[in-house]
Amino acid sequence: MSEPDLPVQPTPDVPPPPPPPAPATRRLDWTYVRWLLIALPVVAVGLALGTGLYIVSHAGVYAREESAVTQVPAAPRSFTWPFQLDRRVNILLIGVDVTLNNRRQVVNMSRADTLMLLSADPDRDRVSVLSIPRDTRASIPGVGEAKINASYAFGGPGLTIKTVEGLLGVPVHYYVKLGPQSFARIIDAIGGVEVDVEKDMKYTDTWAGLYIDLKKGRQVLNGDQAEQYIRFRHDALGDITRVERQQKVLMALFAKLKNPATLLSAPTLLRAVAENTHTNLTMTDMITLGMFALRLGTDDLRTATLPGTPTPLYWEPDRVRFQQTLAELFYGVDPEMLAATGIEVLNGSGIPGLARQTAQRLERLGFRIVRVDTAPAQLDTTTIIDRAGRPEVTRLLAEILGRSVITREPGTGADITIVVAKDLAATRTSKR
Repeated sequence: MSEPDLPVQPTPDVPPPPPPPAPATRRLDWTYVRWLLIALPVVAVGLALGTGLYIVSHAGVYAREESAVTQVPAAPRSFTWPFQLDRRVNILLIGVDVTLNNRRQVVNMSRADTLMLLSADPDRDRVSVLSIPRDTRASIPGVGEAKINASYAFGGPGLTIKTVEGLLGVPVHYYVKLGPQSFARIIDAIGGVEVDVEKDMKYTDTWAGLYIDLKKGRQVLNGDQAEQYIRFRHDALGDITRVERQQKVLMALFAKLKNPATLLSAPTLLRAVAENTHTNLTMTDMITLGMFALRLGTDDLRTATLPGTPTPLYWEPDRVRFQQTLAELFYGVDPEMLAATGIEVLNGSGIPGLARQTAQRLERLGFRIVRVDTAPAQLDTTTIIDRAGRPEVTRLLAEILGRSVITREPGTGADITIVVAKDLAATRTSKR
């Protein structure tokens, strides 16, 4: 028996299905490529300039318990918009070591085995790196005079930053910390670096697990070999020569990261950075620094070592020479101009001692202070008055002290008058 025919329902008008999303897929692919291109500069600043921070040892260790670590200074406002470096930024690169007890056990007290102060200067399109030898004699706040590498053991990045600021007299805005084995992993992630090894190097320390065996000549070093090269310190000047090797590899790494072929290693490189660094830089800040660094040439990356002399216990800083180094390397100012400019510092903050502290800080940088006194009235904003037509010096002072007001008022007396105000006191307090 046949089934009855069902009534035919009218078919509603249905729009045709949308075409396959091929264009969207292509846009997604290009987005991925763009982010890879952005990621490579991030690596460039975090790694190329962090090479010198290579650290000795075998296992990750952090400086003491959280309660014993000095708070890291609050980072200043973002220096980028959009991805544009608009002012000088100083970054302290900290490499920590591992301490072993007499049973060859890791002790929870790391030291700042390597310190480098990096300064990115958009006005002169330059990156300057100052290496601070680990045995440098320094005054550690709350501790006293000691080797500067002990600052990390006593108070982590925060105390290390304060110690470096006190030694050099320049502000430290950010920090990047690398842990043990970071260097070798980063070098392997980009396929090694080409270095001219200046002599045969052979050394064995079974206690510390250090085995060095390198031959003289230009060659591509893998991570382990580059680690050996930087750790070797059996020369007449010991750690000072090691610092020079760090700077040498730094330049090689910078050149390697500028090679377009390194883009292929970007994912591996980013993973190595993420797993081996700690920093108070934001991702936006790192991208900005990386894009700035990648547009520079090799000649725009300048390195120097804190001038001093070796003694049985310390590397003794030569204050006159390192003032000249800081003025020339970081600020591009002739030290003779600083010495020829008389500066008076007046306290307009209402906070006792702030003018004297500021004057002492400027003296450490080579400025000539001719008078420290109280201002006729209190101000809310630190003001720099140029009375002798010294724009280079006033700009430098504003950079060191913060975004101060600069005025031009011809007159007699000191060449430049600085009236420190409440804003300077607030800035210094926020860094404690």
